[in-house]
Amino acid sequence: MKNGYLYLALLILTACSSDLEKVHYNASEAKAAVLQPIDESYVLDAQESDRTAIKFVWSNPVLNYPAAVTTDLQMDLSGHHFGGAVTLASSKTDSTYAITTADLNAALLKLQAQYGLEFGPMPIDFRLVSSISVAASPLYSNVVSSLITPFAGEKEYPQLWIIGDYCGWNHDNSQFLYSADENDIYSGMICFAGKAPNGWKLTPAANWENDWGATGTPAEEAPTLVLIEKGDNLTNYAKNTYLISFNTSTLTLNMSQGYDTWGIVGAYNNWGATPDTQMVLASDMEYGKRQYYLTATLDLKANEGWKIRPDNTWINDRGPDQLTYEGVEIVDGNFIVTEDGNYTIKWYFNKVKEKLVVVRN
Repeated sequence: MKNGYLYLALLILTACSSDLEKVHYNASEAKAAVLQPIDESYVLDAQESDRTAIKFVWSNPVLNYPAAVTTDLQMDLSGHHFGGAVTLASSKTDSTYAITTADLNAALLKLQAQYGLEFGPMPIDFRLVSSISVAASPLYSNVVSSLITPFAGEKEYPQLWIIGDYCGWNHDNSQFLYSADENDIYSGMICFAGKAPNGWKLTPAANWENDWGATGTPAEEAPTLVLIEKGDNLTNYAKNTYLISFNTSTLTLNMSQGYDTWGIVGAYNNWGATPDTQMVLASDMEYGKRQYYLTATLDLKANEGWKIRPDNTWINDRGPDQLTYEGVEIVDGNFIVTEDGNYTIKWYFNKVKEKLVVVRN
């Protein structure tokens, strides 16, 4: 019997001790993150797209509570009190964020379109929002401001012209190979729209002072060729699209990923149980040059995944890991839209960083 009383006393004591050790979140004792000042103004330059535009530094919030804290870095047009805020970064541990010129410019252009602003310098506010759960009120840091001028256009990389029958042998309408590392290697995806066998060449400028072409009788669909200056038209390739690479030092041409079609596949067609929606070649004038893209229009349901793939196969398909994107969200490695509707999908394939733009019609 004594052992029974002793066990009960220990149990009560343990329970009381456990209750005393509980920690409760007290919002009045919490301290918000503090964001350090930044420069009063910035002028963004497309040629510095890959460089850091602003490095944000802050002290993390102090909550005196053992819970993971998520801190978001937000920006909005000054005077709008973060009603249309764009989140630039989110972290549970970091206290710095270096945003690239390209990413900051994209966020600025999003705000510009959102508020219907004319192009020009933009007064921008930044703040940090820290939270532990939806049940607790978030903590807001101080606000820092800057006048930031975005750029229109994209970074210009060294390029070669792919000139041929597909563009009417007109340099103004050509597609390009790009040297992403600014060396002797140029590459890019090219769509010939069925006209590759009619002939094409490479030129280092928008003229015919110099060009590279074939010699002899190249093998059909040759994966590698050594070109010569002022050579013959290349007529030995018959696919609609290729990934092309060219070394201007060795004059070696590499041809890969030759496909006849590209299409949209996803939940809407049971991931290929019925035919993919085929994409067609189109172009617009943007930033003073012709921009080529493959496009399709189709009905999509909210939150149902989809991707782009070639020749109804899963080799070299394009998803979030291969493309930058606008107008979509990502779930389980697939693109999704958030509302049912009819959408126009544009895939800008002839870029250093291929881009997907999706617009609800």
